[in-house]
Amino acid sequence: MQPKAKYPAAKHLLAIGLASFLLSFVGVGSALAQEPIRAEVDRTELSTDEMLTLTVTLAASSLLDAPTPSLPDLQGFQVVSSSTSTQVSIANADIQLQAVYVYGLQPYQAGDLTIGPISATYGGQTYSTQPVTVHVVEGSAQAPAAPVAPQAPDQVTAPGAGLIGQDFYAEAEVDLGAPYVGQQVLYTFRFYQAGALWDQPQYEPPTFTGFWSEAQPEQTEYRVQAAGRIYDVVEVRTILFPSVMGPVTIDPARLTIPGGFFSRGQTVQSEAIELDVQPLPPGAPPGFNGAVGQYELSSSLDSSQGVVGEPLTWSVTLSGRGNVAAAPDPAWPEMLGWRDFESQATVQTETRDGHLVGSRTYERLLVPTFEGELAISALEYVYFDPETGQYETRRTEPIPVSVAPGAPGGAASVAASGKQEAVEQVVPDIRHLKQVPAQLSMREQPVTKSTVYWAAWAVPVLSALGYFAWQRRQHHWANNAGLARSSKARKKAKSALARARKQGETAYDAAGHILTAYLSDKLDRPVAGLTHQALAESLAERGVDAALAERVEGVLVSSELGRFAPGADDPRYAHIR
Repeated sequence: MQPKAKYPAAKHLLAIGLASFLLSFVGVGSALAQEPIRAEVDRTELSTDEMLTLTVTLAASSLLDAPTPSLPDLQGFQVVSSSTSTQVSIANADIQLQAVYVYGLQPYQAGDLTIGPISATYGGQTYSTQPVTVHVVEGSAQAPAAPVAPQAPDQVTAPGAGLIGQDFYAEAEVDLGAPYVGQQVLYTFRFYQAGALWDQPQYEPPTFTGFWSEAQPEQTEYRVQAAGRIYDVVEVRTILFPSVMGPVTIDPARLTIPGGFFSRGQTVQSEAIELDVQPLPPGAPPGFNGAVGQYELSSSLDSSQGVVGEPLTWSVTLSGRGNVAAAPDPAWPEMLGWRDFESQATVQTETRDGHLVGSRTYERLLVPTFEGELAISALEYVYFDPETGQYETRRTEPIPVSVAPGAPGGAASVAASGKQEAVEQVVPDIRHLKQVPAQLSMREQPVTKSTVYWAAWAVPVLSALGYFAWQRRQHHWANNAGLARSSKARKKAKSALARARKQGETAYDAAGHILTAYLSDKLDRPVAGLTHQALAESLAERGVDAALAERVEGVLVSSELGRFAPGADDPRYAHIR
């Protein structure tokens, strides 16, 4: 499931055009600006309620080789947002490139706070900025502590309490911190968006170990104003039923935000949530099999008149609020004068007012074995109601049935005595005489010894196994979107190559686009905008050989040079080409 978010297509196209313009000048200007690295703040005095903007500007010889600043230990500040952009300036035919890194810093203590030297390395030489000191005073509201601790079992946190002006923020909460085992818990994940998105974010829910879970397909979208900004909020909900007792941890949920041409992707995540699952209280009445919720039980018969040997349909419905799909079956009684045949229950569930509700319907065939006034026995269903903290019992009423004798000449009567049954068959005593045939035919081989017979039985079994295997495979791909993309990456790349040849695309355009798309699918992350070092590290983490990784980097560089600087050649990768 992916939280929906709005992202500007027009800006995306504008960024692509601007990137093409900038890249066309790569390598033309001077290697470094007059100041290799510069750090500035938007103010030198602020309160703990405000956010400080730190801007670090680095000179760059090209967009591909822009260095990354190394931040010091920011004592007294918490980094709440970051962004990256590139600037180009042209003076007297000299083109200079600058990489600009902007950090949002939230102070969490008052006093004179110092941002230490920020460094960057060019060609083996390290350059540093001067320290920056700002004066922070106490604000009207308490600022958050540097690390945020996991939520306590009974802690209630207002939605968006951690918002302090950052572009993106994620949080999660549950409606119960100390539920009973088997009681419903509603897990809510919220994604706050104030900045622009270049592509759809990828939501990675927790594994919910120790819970029976059911994700809700509907997503709620609304807008809030917090920390001086307008946020678009997307809520994703999951219904949980704890299956183990004691302390249980729900791991953080993550949301990966793809980057654009001038910004790097980032990942936001919620905090871990601790629950203390309570055992059910003692004193459960006889017949309790572990059902938790609020249930009703009903029973009906399709007819109050029956005939010996002819079936009637007994319908039993368990309905209510709770984990209906996993609730135990009612205890079926043994009824004298009846044969019963089980059938699979039909389950229907839906979410209503944040709770899982539904029903389980059983249709059992009952065959009366003798005539007279019989009855369908009453049923009992015992469950624990977490709202009241009490065990409850639901009962149905007996159903009277008048059973008439069976048709003569058939199975007229079936008398039951203990576990033995005597069947009296009435047959005609007149037989027709037939002449003895002149020739006796050989008895044919029984059909059960035929290979075709058993092969015919195997067909539905193999079909069912194939269907279940297909369903399992589809479910596996649905829950592993990254794996599905990775498995289809090679096929997509081949199709793209064939299409590029057919449409007459240039080798540089086709190589760059197709290889970038292939790496994105294989690594399950966007690679556009990654530095060469970050891409090499990602390939190394996947076990890619260093020589192959270098060839990949060479193809990407050659593609960019061929697209934006025709005739240019990079001597670093000459041995690869």
